[in-house]
This record gives sequence, structure tokens and C-alpha cells, in this order.
Amino acid sequence: MVKIKSDEAGWMMALTWLSAIEETARDFHGTRPKMFCKRVYDHAVEHYLRMLGEEYGFQIKKVDTIQSAVEQYIQMGVAGGLFSDKSQFELNAVNPYRLDMTVHQCVYLKSCQNLIDIGFNVRDLSCARIGCFRAAVKVLANIDCDYAVKSFNINGDCQGTIERV
Repeated sequence: MVKIKSDEAGWMMALTWLSAIEETARDFHGTRPKMFCKRVYDHAVEHYLRMLGEEYGFQIKKVDTIQSAVEQYIQMGVAGGLFSDKSQFELNAVNPYRLDMTVHQCVYLKSCQNLIDIGFNVRDLSCARIGCFRAAVKVLANIDCDYAVKSFNINGDCQGTIERV
């Protein structure tokens, strides 16, 4: 029997819970559980930022734009071990109200791929990564936004949009 490293076990547990949440959301909300998942991501980001501040002394600063909120979340995520490097993300501010982003080699790719494999399409994906970036905009900039996945698993990358409602 192989012994699993604790960091790998942590990711397995995170993916297990994410898959369970998304499957349960689909049980109750059909093929489009996005509103439920948005609230899950809101709570996840709020808890994560609170832990970074209270337990690790991170300075959580309010910002005033979609892009600055996402950039700050990425910066804190790198410092907090959530992301390995800021180069995992490409941001393109289309205008002050819309940010397009590319996520390189998303760790949640398997979860989304499982849904694609059973017949869902890109517009059905609730996307934990981009969804949490949208939640970070809400928490850090107090800007209500929506998000959408635009493409999935193009050479291991996903693309999406965060846009002010």
C-alpha cells in the first residue's frame, strides 16, 4: 500500500468536498446550481480571508476595482499557500466593469472534467476557482459581480469572466 503525502491528502479532501458540494447543489437545483455555489464560494472566501487575517496576521485591505480585488486575492493566495505562483493567472481588464481571466493548470480541472464527461457543457460549470475570485471581488471591493466560464481545458487552461451586475 502506498502512503499518501499530507499535502496531496489535503488536496484530495478539498476536491472530495468540492465535488460533494457541487453534486448536492445539482441534486437540489438541477443542471444549473450556480446561485447555490456562488453562496458557497462567498462563504469559503470569507472564511479563508478571516483565517489569513486572524490566525496568520495578513492585512486584508479593501480595494475599489474588480481587477485590484482579484490581484490582491491572488497575492494573498500565493502568500497563504493556496496558489503556487501568480503566473498561474492571466488577467485582462476589458473595462472597469469586466475582467477576463485565464487559469493555467487549474487544480479543480478534474472536478469540472467529470461533469463534462457525463454530458454537461461549459456553460453548466459553476467553477470553484473563478467563482471564488468573484466572491473575493464582493468581499474586498464590495462590488456585486457575476461570473461565467468561457472555455474549459484548452491545453489545461480555463477561461472565464467576472463582470459587474
